[in-house]
Amino acid sequence: MLLRTVFVLMLLFALSETMVHGAHALAQVTLRRQASVAVHDALLRAVAAARTAVAGAIAAGGDPRDLVPVAPSPVPACAVTTPAGCVLTATAWIAFSPMPAPAASPCADDGCTVYQQGNDSVAEGRLQVSVAARATGPDGTVLATRSERVTFRTFRIAPYAALAGDLDGSLEALAPEGQGDDGGAVPNGTAPGTLIDVTYENRDTGASMPANVWQPNVQRPADAPPPWAP
Repeated sequence: MLLRTVFVLMLLFALSETMVHGAHALAQVTLRRQASVAVHDALLRAVAAARTAVAGAIAAGGDPRDLVPVAPSPVPACAVTTPAGCVLTATAWIAFSPMPAPAASPCADDGCTVYQQGNDSVAEGRLQVSVAARATGPDGTVLATRSERVTFRTFRIAPYAALAGDLDGSLEALAPEGQGDDGGAVPNGTAPGTLIDVTYENRDTGASMPANVWQPNVQRPADAPPPWAP
């Protein structure tokens, strides 16, 4: 009887230890999944914050063709809270890098797939932004990281900045050409295109004339991303 009792106790101990290890492993898997979601959300917030910073700098008088806004300071945000406190913190960093405007040209060749509007009333430009995010546990352990490169179209007029292309850092090796650019594309079939068309109109007669100053550019610039120090 005693041996049976001891055996049962040992069996229950082994089962309980297995259950504890299983629960711990499940908690770790769940936490890392939450960390992946947290860095994704942090990148989205960082891109939105970058656009706001760009638009604010242009609205304050910055040149949309030669702009380096002040990057917002990284602000850690608690992503997961338990009764014991914050167990997952997400932080994102932003780095700006201006892209020089191309020279004005009629661009007769087929290699020009993107056209920036160089008319002074618009002064369209491009600004490259690198964002990086990481999620850390309560002890500071890094649980997930992610980076992204983004291109904004910039204008002298509202809305001042618009997303033109992006590339997840994990895809950099597969798509080294750059983050793409869907702004300034010519109409194609039923697609209206994304060109900014400028027209001057006589207030008295209603007569109009085109006032476009096209600056052709390659669609997927492969500039190196700027450094940052998270």
